[in-house]
Amino acid sequence: MINSRGVTLLELIVAASIVALAALLALVMPFRDYARSRVASDAAATLAQDLALLEREAQNGGANDGSTLLIVSANPLVYECRYGRPNVLDPNSTLGATIVRRSFAGVALGAGPIDANTPLLFASNGSAQYVSSGAWADQHQTIELLLIPSSDEARTAKVDLNLFTGAISVP
Repeated sequence: MINSRGVTLLELIVAASIVALAALLALVMPFRDYARSRVASDAAATLAQDLALLEREAQNGGANDGSTLLIVSANPLVYECRYGRPNVLDPNSTLGATIVRRSFAGVALGAGPIDANTPLLFASNGSAQYVSSGAWADQHQTIELLLIPSSDEARTAKVDLNLFTGAISVP
């Protein structure tokens, strides 16, 4: 005699759960890799928007008001956008309230002219400037802010800023 036995509901639920879990893992891993690969480019897009905000704030303020980008930490990247300019660098202005503070856990700011010791200042005419080695840097240049993700250093992103015109690009 052949003993034929059917599948119980519990066995069916367990098998379906295993298949669903395998499918979920197959989808989550590529999504996590995608999210890690986008972290620097997303940070670059946000930084570019904040630089444009600082430029607008400086243009909308008084002749000596301006605005400032302060790097709080280069790794991980943490920065503040502030009203005004540091009185040490611009005796006609004072550093004011914070407009926005951002932090990017998986991103570091690469070596460049702007760092935790060198704020980026925006003037009412739309230009930007910084002090390098005790002297004002040449405004007829484009500086590069390099953003490096900790998960995949090959996926760096950058923000270019023309100091003279204030033009911002994310190539």
